Amino acid sequence: MRGDEEAERLPVARRLLSTTDRAFVLVVSDSWLAGLFRTRILARIAAFAMTFERPRQLAFRTLSQTGIAYRESPLSKMLPGLPDGAPRAGDRFPWLRVGFRANGPVEDLFQKLDDTRYNLIVTGQPAPPGEALGLGDLLSIHLIPDEAHNARELARVRISGPAFYLLRPDGHVGLAGTRLEPDAVTHYLSESCIRIQVPKPAHNG
Repeated sequence: MRGDEEAERLPVARRLLSTTDRAFVLVVSDSWLAGLFRTRILARIAAFAMTFERPRQLAFRTLSQTGIAYRESPLSKMLPGLPDGAPRAGDRFPWLRVGFRANGPVEDLFQKLDDTRYNLIVTGQPAPPGEALGLGDLLSIHLIPDEAHNARELARVRISGPAFYLLRPDGHVGLAGTRLEPDAVTHYLSESCIRIQVPKPAHNG
């Protein structure tokens, strides 16, 4: 597990350090050209860019670190069928406000997630009972039922039709697909070197 974590995080860390180093050199440089860029040009570019939605979102994701993704990580697995634009394995799962039961209140998804476990989010299909997966306390399951508000909220982040997302405790998608395959979930956790406690059969006598 540690080797896979290092494989996915080192490229992100190197990009962050490279960007930080370049920005630091520009900020501390005492040349007249750097000073002009900092005080006149950069301020105007930033002010103009922030009038557009896309740069504002990029700036927020960069500063909050929610834009960090691990799509190339060995811990990120995709099953076929998800539409273009939907969250992918390795992405941080998007923020949603949805109802978790028929005619129930709309709630913040991230308030429901347990950051000490893996979280399985299921939409457009029944969710299996936890005991059916045999994962004990390792997994928390969240069903998002088919309701008008939920459909609009899911469409906002390009999730449509049956889908499932297995989120790691850090909120990033580990495994994603359309029709939920319980064996794929247990296989993913086993491949990720997670120790799964399977009850031993009782012996009579």
